Amino acid sequence: MKIVVIAHRNAKATAEAIEPLLGPEAKKALSMYAQDVIREIYGRADGKGAVLVFEAKDEAEVRARLGELPFAQQGFLDFDVYPLVPYRGIVNAAK
Repeated sequence: MKIVVIAHRNAKATAEAIEPLLGPEAKKALSMYAQDVIREIYGRADGKGAVLVFEAKDEAEVRARLGELPFAQQGFLDFDVYPLVPYRGIVNAAK
């Protein structure tokens, strides 16, 4: 299942607080990317977080994997998690 996550830095994520974790955060995210757990990863243009596309069996698996990220472990991120399904228009057009 494809699941989109929008990560938002919260008030705890000051520049001073996140700076020491930038390397470990990137390393962990790239490790998940190499494992094909994260299929796509983007920085938000507003600089306030990231957008990730996961491939997982369900939302619970994604939330568990998000908990492995150093920023999440420190409580610096809030997540909006959106499981995706095929677009109905494609299904209906095939009928």
